[in-house]
Amino acid sequence: MARMKLTRRPSPFTARFIPSSFLSPFGELGDLNATAQQLFEDVFGKDFPMETPGWAPAVNVAESKDEFTVTAELPGMKPENVTVDFTDGMLTIRGEKVDEKTEKEDDRTYYMWERRFGTFQRTLPFPGGIDDKKIAAEFKDGVLTVRLPKAEEAKPKRQAIPIVTK
Repeated sequence: MARMKLTRRPSPFTARFIPSSFLSPFGELGDLNATAQQLFEDVFGKDFPMETPGWAPAVNVAESKDEFTVTAELPGMKPENVTVDFTDGMLTIRGEKVDEKTEKEDDRTYYMWERRFGTFQRTLPFPGGIDDKKIAAEFKDGVLTVRLPKAEEAKPKRQAIPIVTK
C-alpha cells in the first residue's frame, strides 16, 4: 500500500463562507486551524501514514432469463494477473496491475499521472440459483467477461393459465 505524507491544507471554512459577525468572537480562523494541525501532529506525528485508496475496475452486471453477465474493464492487464472465484453466492475478481516504468524513464519528469497501478478486488453478491459448475470467464482486449448461468430451478418458468368463461 502506498504511504502519503500529511500536509497542511487551507481550511475549507474560510471567511468567505462564514459571516464575519460569526467569526469575531473566535478570532482568526487560521489560528484555530493551526492549533488543530499542531494538536494532530503532537498526537500522530508529522509523517502520519495514511493509506491511499486502491483502484477498482469499472464493472457492468447484466441479467437475462438464462444467466448473469459481468464485464470488467482491465486495460493493460494480462489474464495471468487476474483471478476469478465464486463462493457462497459471491463473485470475486482480484488482480494486480503492475507499473510499467523502466530504468530508462528515470530521467523523466511527470507533470500528470492519472493511471492507477496496484492490486484490486471487486466482490459482487448474486442471488441464489447460480449453476456454479457452469460459470465461465473470458478475457479479450482488456475486458473480462464472466458468465454465471442460472440453475434450472431459478429460471423463470412461464405457464399459460387458461381463462374459463361462465
